[in-house]
Amino acid sequence: MTIEALPVRFDDPINAAVLAVSEDKLEGFHRDPFGEISRRSGIELPVVVERVREMVRAGTIRRVRQTLLSTSLAQGALIAWQVPQDKLSSAFDYMFQRDPFSGHVVIRTTEAAVSGARYKLWTTLKVPQGFSLEKHAQYLAAKTGAEHFMMMPAKRLFALGVGHVRRR
Repeated sequence: MTIEALPVRFDDPINAAVLAVSEDKLEGFHRDPFGEISRRSGIELPVVVERVREMVRAGTIRRVRQTLLSTSLAQGALIAWQVPQDKLSSAFDYMFQRDPFSGHVVIRTTEAAVSGARYKLWTTLKVPQGFSLEKHAQYLAAKTGAEHFMMMPAKRLFALGVGHVRRR
């Protein structure tokens, strides 16, 4: 008994239909995203699941996920922190490991002549609704020894959708 391999290329008609819906036509969260792809593409659910699984295994699809944009859930900003060199590592550790509202904690290395070079620690910060972003940043500055911080709140949301090779 031989098992025939399923097509995994993006230009296969069934795979193309699955990818067209999943990449271009689904927005927001769905309780049953594969069911939604099936409904919109007209391809039976078991076939959708089977094809996605095989395309992931073959590397045609890198990953499968739903993305929640948190901009409507909490107030947030990108924060640049000016922290003395001798406190930089401990400030990073505190924000990375102990502060539940800090994310994307990064130590930036730059040339001294670059604008903003004194801001070596960068984070995103989101606080629950009803709490002050400014006050939490002040708390973090006091806790970590930051001398100054620059808060850059998100003013607009920009999302860039990037497909794969099938878009010529």
